[in-house]
Amino acid sequence: MACIMNRVEQVSGAIEQDIRQCCWLPGDKLPGQLELMRRFEASRTCLREAITLLEAKGLVTSRHGSGCYVNNLFESQFASAFLGSTSGVELDSAALQLSVMEMRLVLESEAAKYVCERATYEQLARIDAEYKAMKTRKGSPLQRAKADLKFHMLIAQSSHNLIVVSLSQLLYTQFFNAIYGTLARTLSAPEEWVDHVSEQHEAIYHAIMCRDAVAAQRAASKHIQHSMSLLEGQG
Repeated sequence: MACIMNRVEQVSGAIEQDIRQCCWLPGDKLPGQLELMRRFEASRTCLREAITLLEAKGLVTSRHGSGCYVNNLFESQFASAFLGSTSGVELDSAALQLSVMEMRLVLESEAAKYVCERATYEQLARIDAEYKAMKTRKGSPLQRAKADLKFHMLIAQSSHNLIVVSLSQLLYTQFFNAIYGTLARTLSAPEEWVDHVSEQHEAIYHAIMCRDAVAAQRAASKHIQHSMSLLEGQG
């Protein structure tokens, strides 16, 4: 019996390690049972018990008839700590937008650095494709905001840091209105201000493609500080 439990813990630990290394991201569906059984050389019973251990740790959630999904480790804490503290605050207020940008400053500068050090060639190819699509995309401010965030989210997802991925995902979804408000302010600023944003995206992109961690971190930080200076000027 002890031998069986050791094998269950080994399989559970291997899946957990893959989750923490961002092989699967928060919200992703794990591969099906047969694929996981082959991958970890485990029996069906062993795999089911391993998944049960992961559920007990809060790492995954099984949905009947749908599959097993990776949880965002900070979702419940984020909702109570952050959303509760902003109740009654206008989502289009410069004060809230500035607070969100301060958080983005920390996350995105670190994510850009980690991408240069850790991203796979496939991840770099996705960032390359999304940057080129974003650069040529026209449309409403809302469409451009979504394209902008998709580019930044791809960078976070390629950082191979579960904390950066989880917090970025929550920040971009829970505070999308505040982030969109910041972009709307930017787009209504003088034309040269908007041009600077495009130049900053290009600097981030080129640094990442060259795997220059120092330049990528600096470019990402400059990009966020640029928007923060606009908010501070309008505060």
